[in-house]
Amino acid sequence: MDNWKKLKQLYLKNHLEKEYLVSPETRVNALNRIEKLMKANFPDIVKQPKFLKQIPKDKFLLELKLKKGAELNGAEISVINGFYKFLPEL
Repeated sequence: MDNWKKLKQLYLKNHLEKEYLVSPETRVNALNRIEKLMKANFPDIVKQPKFLKQIPKDKFLLELKLKKGAELNGAEISVINGFYKFLPEL
């Protein structure tokens, strides 16, 4: 399994275990949007997520916002926070 798939699975497993979420599919949809945005604009990170460790999270969030052309919503920010949380496990 490549590291990108592993990172997504770690995030999804953790996310889906949160029973208190009213609408878990909101973050799953955000994950899909973030993945599409990253594949188009940050293919090196998708190929090798370890490169994300070299970018401070706030800077990466700003880069994603600029590439999206709009503010990131709370679910999208949550996905990025999850990615950073699980990077050490790769």
